[in-house]
Amino acid sequence: MEQLHFYLEMATFVVTIIGLPVAIISYFREQHALRDEREYGTYDVLDDKYIELQQLCLDHPRLDIFDTPFHSPNELDEGEQKQQEAILLIRISIFERAYLMYQRSTRQGKANQWLGWEVEINEWLERENFLTVWLDQKEYYDQEFVKYFDANISQS
Repeated sequence: MEQLHFYLEMATFVVTIIGLPVAIISYFREQHALRDEREYGTYDVLDDKYIELQQLCLDHPRLDIFDTPFHSPNELDEGEQKQQEAILLIRISIFERAYLMYQRSTRQGKANQWLGWEVEINEWLERENFLTVWLDQKEYYDQEFVKYFDANISQS
């Protein structure tokens, strides 16, 4: 009986010595996988919203809302002006979402993705119709995002 107790105690030590590190490693791997999944989800959501925005652009070809600006914008009626403003506000909201998602990340992959968003943001901040909507509506957005946008405007 005492020998059985000895073997059970030894088995407990072996399980503890081997099992605990394996459990810790498994936990950290799972956390890493969950973090990667959340990051992919971030990218996926932004990508879906961006595709929806591009579809809106295709649905309204007279409006100056495509990534490439018109050289000679169309004269818009009041309804078209409102549509243009609404779609530009959607674009600003996507930029805000990207800013909030990417600025809170310390991972290099997200930092690299953010660089593409910065290029696009700076291109849009040079467009008169976009700037007009931004300056009129900016108080409705996250204040850190507003500071970031306004700082980029002053650099343009």
